[in-house]
Amino acid sequence: MTIRPPAALAAGKLGRRSHLLIDFLMVAAEGGIRQAALRANLSQSAMTRRIQDLEDALGVALFERSARGMSLTAFGRALEHHARLVDLACHYAAGEIDDLLDGRSGVLRIAAGPAWAYGIVPDVIARLHAEFPRVQVSLLNRMNESTLPLLSAGRIDAVLGGLPEAGTRDPDVVHEPLLEIEHRVFAGIEHPLSKRRRIRPAEMRDYGWIWFDESVSARALFAAMFRGAGVEPPPSAVETSSVQAGIRLMRQGHYLMVLPSTLHPIAQANGLRVLDCALPIGRFAAGIMYRPSVLRLRAFARFRELLMREVTSLAPMP
Repeated sequence: MTIRPPAALAAGKLGRRSHLLIDFLMVAAEGGIRQAALRANLSQSAMTRRIQDLEDALGVALFERSARGMSLTAFGRALEHHARLVDLACHYAAGEIDDLLDGRSGVLRIAAGPAWAYGIVPDVIARLHAEFPRVQVSLLNRMNESTLPLLSAGRIDAVLGGLPEAGTRDPDVVHEPLLEIEHRVFAGIEHPLSKRRRIRPAEMRDYGWIWFDESVSARALFAAMFRGAGVEPPPSAVETSSVQAGIRLMRQGHYLMVLPSTLHPIAQANGLRVLDCALPIGRFAAGIMYRPSVLRLRAFARFRELLMREVTSLAPMP
């Protein structure tokens, strides 16, 4: 039976073997010693010894070994979370050093929901590159449901989206509110409802609806609006992760789509209108979420400043 050492003793042993965390993360990602050894340009026996050394230091098994490969134990999953944070801290340290040595280089990993990714963030990135031309930006256009776990795991630097309820927020993440966004119903200018006033849910029931395949919260508010009016919510006609596809469909057919109010200028430029609905769908507080340590990167600090400037310049939704 393996006896687990006291926490202080285990921490000391792990500290002396922290270089093995990269090997651990590699095996966890590859699902096996052989694949990880090839990736690290090591022999299988050397990689095996490194993982065993790490397990011996902690006094626990980090992997379940089977004919199908290696999967993390509960202890391994706990270590993976912290190992990724260590790797992230090293990433920030290297970024700062590069910034000092060769003039503001590095990588910013930003995730943004539809309310941000199609109008606000691209303009901010363009302004950032005017000042920091050597900074590479990785922009992931996904909803909070998939990006907030990546932020907590240290795989991205910041998320732009709706702010979670206070009781559900990661305490290690900064949540900065920047604006309030309203869900609105959009349609093409030739849509039969485009010029109607005070449109009731029952009047929108029989048209084709386009939905983002990840928009869980917006769908819940939409369904609540319909049921509150005594009408069953309509089924979706199209499921997509692309704003551009939704806009094109609305221009060519009698579709309806719920979009955030920040996309009104883009939608209007593409021949769409906001319907005058009798009942509101709902609104939410939105902002930027990041770990405090990322502010040490000058390019990110500037990105945040430019973002706040862009938000304050937004005209109110008509």
